[in-house]
Amino acid sequence: MIDASVPMQEQSVFYVRQWPLAEHDRALLQQSCTDDRQILLIVTEQALETLWQNPEELLDFPHTCYAVHTEIELLRADNSTFADLPFPAFIMQLNDASWVELTLQSQLVTYFA
Repeated sequence: MIDASVPMQEQSVFYVRQWPLAEHDRALLQQSCTDDRQILLIVTEQALETLWQNPEELLDFPHTCYAVHTEIELLRADNSTFADLPFPAFIMQLNDASWVELTLQSQLVTYFA
C-alpha cells in the first residue's frame, strides 16, 4: 500500500529517437535534473539501434535508459543484425503497460527527435 502522506518523487520521461543527443537536447536534459526529480530516458527507433550495437556509449551516461520490449522484439524480427545480438543489460526493458504507466505518472514528457 502506498502511504499518501509521503510525497512521491517527481519524474520526467524523455523519449530519445536519435543518438547521440543533439547539444540543445543535452542542455534541456541537464536543466531538468534536480535532486527531487527522477529522469527516465526511453530510447526508441535509431537511438535504440545505435545503443544496442554500441552499448559502451552509455557507460558514462548518468541516467537510466529504458526500451519498450515490444519494440525490441519487432527490431529483432525485422533486422537480422539484431536477431542474435545480445541486448545490453543496462538498458532496462519495459512491457507495454509499464511504458504507459510511466508516461501517465510523469510530470514532464519530452520527445527528442
